[in-house]
Amino acid sequence: MEDVNNWRTLSSRLIYENQWIKLKEDQVIAPSGAPGIYGYVESRMAVGVVSLTEEGEIYLVGQNRYPTKCYSWEIPEGGAEENETAIDAAKRELREETGLTATSWEPLGGEVHLSNCFTAERAFIFLARGLTRGETDFDPTEKISKKTVPLKSALQMALNGEIVDGLSLIAIHRAALLLGAQG
Repeated sequence: MEDVNNWRTLSSRLIYENQWIKLKEDQVIAPSGAPGIYGYVESRMAVGVVSLTEEGEIYLVGQNRYPTKCYSWEIPEGGAEENETAIDAAKRELREETGLTATSWEPLGGEVHLSNCFTAERAFIFLARGLTRGETDFDPTEKISKKTVPLKSALQMALNGEIVDGLSLIAIHRAALLLGAQG
C-alpha cells in the first residue's frame, strides 16, 4: 500500500466560507500526471460520544438534519471550536446535547475520515462512562430529542438502517466490538 501523496497542488482558492465550512477549489496534477481541478470542503474537527450507562444503555439524540431533509438518531456529536482539543469538544458536546458529564473517557480508535473524497473532515470518537445527569445547553439552531437504548439495540438500529449517520455507525460498531455487545 502506497502512503505517498502523489497529488500536486498548483494553486488553491477559497470559493465560499461560513462559520462551519470552507469550500475550496485547487488546481492540481493528479497521480496520473493529468492536470485538473479538485473541489473539497474543509470543516472543523468533528467529535462523537458513545455515552454508556451502568445498565449498558447508550444515549442517542434525534434531530432533523437540513442537508438530507431527514430525522436522524445519532450519538451526541458536533464540531470542535477553534483550538479546542478533541476530548474537550467531546465533553462539551455531550453536556450540551444530553446534559451529561462523565468521569471516564476512552478513545474509540483513532482519527476517522468521514467522506475523504470531497471533504477534509476529521473526526474522533470517545466512550464515556460514569455518567451524571445535568442540564442541556442546546445550540440555538438545534431542537434535539434524546433517549437511551441498550448498546445491543443501537447496534441493531445501525444494522437495519434506523441509524444512518456515518460517525454514529462507526462509533456504535467500535463500542460493540470493544464491549462484546455484537451478538
